[in-house]
Amino acid sequence: MPTTDDLADELAIAVGGADIFAVYQPQVSLESGSIVAAEALCRWRHPRLGDIDPSTMIGVAERSGLIHALGRRMLDECLDALAGWRETGREWAVAVNVSPLQFEDESFALHVAAEFDQRAFPAGSLVLELTQDVEPVDERVLPQLHMLREIGVEISLAGYGDDSSSLEGLRTVPLSEVKLPGDLVRAAAGPALAPLRDRVEIAHAHGLRVVAEGIETLTHLDIAVQLGCDRAQGFLIRHPDPEIVFP
Repeated sequence: MPTTDDLADELAIAVGGADIFAVYQPQVSLESGSIVAAEALCRWRHPRLGDIDPSTMIGVAERSGLIHALGRRMLDECLDALAGWRETGREWAVAVNVSPLQFEDESFALHVAAEFDQRAFPAGSLVLELTQDVEPVDERVLPQLHMLREIGVEISLAGYGDDSSSLEGLRTVPLSEVKLPGDLVRAAAGPALAPLRDRVEIAHAHGLRVVAEGIETLTHLDIAVQLGCDRAQGFLIRHPDPEIVFP
């Protein structure tokens, strides 16, 4: 197995080529049953090692500083995909995962804003998905998030519902959406259902959309409905797919 330094060198080359690509996993509305969005997931198909574990790839990118180039590459690819969907009448949103480190370079938010404006996408069609690592949010990051939110880019917080820190993001970050981790949703049976449903109600009270992740069976889908979630995604609905051939 190559060292981290070796992988960083190879990732630096791969960022500009076809070995890095996005796959998309749809989100469905639990009210209508229709696809309303798709989360973009970054993949690296190494020519010798095969598919690199995404957490390994992101770790290498963050430690080496390549996360900035990788993040912009993914953003631009996803915006191209979004434009293609809309040209064919599919008015979905695209959700793009963003590392907190990307906001250390303030030109990133400006790049997002410029691309979003130039392509004239409607409000809500691009969602930037943050992790709980952004709590508490750096004072330099909040103005960037507010600027993006004001122009119609939505902000989503992953990992909601697993501890009390989740509530802090509801008060400080200009969120549009929170996401429940799949392990919490799948475990929310019997006595575990009520506490998580309370979290969903708190999010709704803050005007936020709630997405249930990790839906793998019809039972999990039923739990998401019982929790009062707005959207769901997971293998039951569709595996991540680079072809974007959703019905």
